[in-house]
Amino acid sequence: MKCIKKLILMMIPIIFLVGCSTSGMNDKNVSKEAIERNTMTKVQNDVNVIMDKSYDYVLQNMGSPYSTIYSLKIDNINDFKDVNKIKGAQVDDVKVLSTGLLYPKYTSDYKLDGSAIYIGLKNEKVNQVETCDFKNFDVSQLMDEKSNISISSYTNYDNLNMDNIDRDKLNNYIGKEKSSLSDIIKHKKCKYSIYMDLDDPINIDIYDVKDSDFLMIAYKDDIIIDIGEQDCTNILSSIQENID
Repeated sequence: MKCIKKLILMMIPIIFLVGCSTSGMNDKNVSKEAIERNTMTKVQNDVNVIMDKSYDYVLQNMGSPYSTIYSLKIDNINDFKDVNKIKGAQVDDVKVLSTGLLYPKYTSDYKLDGSAIYIGLKNEKVNQVETCDFKNFDVSQLMDEKSNISISSYTNYDNLNMDNIDRDKLNNYIGKEKSSLSDIIKHKKCKYSIYMDLDDPINIDIYDVKDSDFLMIAYKDDIIIDIGEQDCTNILSSIQENID
């Protein structure tokens, strides 16, 4: 668990540093929604209308994405193969290779149609547009080919109320299927998800608990291998360390 915490405390500042937040785009008027839906329709019909456009152009014309996906390269990713035994692993030389924006597709009466548009950017310009399965979205299929880890940051996420969760019994979920968490997670959406492309891939969901805490859950093949609450009050200092 310690190495997972170290990894996440290094990853989350990277998210802030590369500017993933779209929280300033919360209130949308009718005319803006019309522009966004019109742009989505155009992109669905012809991807060339958005190719080579800037990151800002995409946000202005399509609105905030469902999620922002970062493909990263970490030189010592194999140090995290065994999350239970590796306690002193450090994260070295993190590179952001590409950014992706995920937009669900809607029918004419504004209902989800089960698919989504993935817009990939390199150097702040759109260089990839793909239609993918939204319900069974597989981030590994859209990662940069040189990437070994991805972080998804969700625009609209839910807060967990830990007052309704018995912290002393969290470890009881280890070894159980991901679905066993439905009694505490319910249908809430996590704030971040991490995918590590190892020989035996690891997925980590990070739920927002309150201003300083996250609930982190690690899986292998949908089996829970670690779960715990993490105090993240040191994120700002971690950001500063990365800047320096």
